[in-house]
Amino acid sequence: MSLHLTALTIKDQFRFHQAIGSTLIGGNTPLAAWSFPAHYIWKDLFSYSWTEVDGWICLFAQYADGIFMPLPPLGPRSGTGSSTVSSLQPIFRYVMEWMDTHNQGRPVTRIENIPAELKEAIQTWGYRLTQKDSDYLYDTSDLIALKGNPYKSQRAAYNRFLKSHRFRLGPYRVLDRDNCLALFQRWVHQKEEIPFAPQSPNEEIARLMLRDSAKAHRVVLNEYRELGLTGRVLWVDGSIRGYTFGYPRSREVFCVLLEVADRSVYGLSHYLFREFCREFQHYSYINTMDDSGLPSLARAKRAYHPCQMVANYIAQPT
Repeated sequence: MSLHLTALTIKDQFRFHQAIGSTLIGGNTPLAAWSFPAHYIWKDLFSYSWTEVDGWICLFAQYADGIFMPLPPLGPRSGTGSSTVSSLQPIFRYVMEWMDTHNQGRPVTRIENIPAELKEAIQTWGYRLTQKDSDYLYDTSDLIALKGNPYKSQRAAYNRFLKSHRFRLGPYRVLDRDNCLALFQRWVHQKEEIPFAPQSPNEEIARLMLRDSAKAHRVVLNEYRELGLTGRVLWVDGSIRGYTFGYPRSREVFCVLLEVADRSVYGLSHYLFREFCREFQHYSYINTMDDSGLPSLARAKRAYHPCQMVANYIAQPT
């Protein structure tokens, strides 16, 4: 059993856009991970490669522990086979067996980011499915209007920011990169200064994840044009104090890929998020991705009252 893997590069973006856009099996999911940028930006932490199996595009990610698939097989390519769920089964089995052989039995063989609509079928094939952290999906109109008591605190923070600062929100330019990277480091340092209880291991994990994400932010700041990302920077009192990037997942869903906002400026994050969403009001929904299992991030995202928690699963051999 062998597969010829090709290293993933930015030139493969169109191939993956086509595969995701044309697949009838899971392709309508609003999950943010069903996109090229969501994976490519982590290329300095994972070694990504891909191959085609009987018309199905298969993406792999390798790290110190072994190899896994961050997405289920995508396809099939037009004219190469049936696009029914049952046609996915032999491809699924083949790549699972190949990964298990490659990983020499280590318990890292898995396929991630499986949408809910595929859960039942994959379980009947004999695989174990466990739920990942769900994506937060919001009605765009709710995030712009901030109406009523549920959004009282967000409105107050937004209005206080408006009254307290001179600011300008504009397109990100490569010239802004160094200032944005400096802001990122300050943002991480601000998080690390917040005390947390020793019995809160998730908070320590959050800090480690923030440090790891520095490489992903650098990729975004350097290659945003090639990735088709929209970036905005927020200047406050003469300096960059916030930035954010996003991309369209579909005709209805826009994803906020990342956001950095100076924690010392009250209301800044509320302003940046609301105005970025306002810019994409022609999309029905905003996806802010998952909360990585971090209680503080979950609280912040739940405070904006998602209309749906988009279920997401990992498949593993039994």
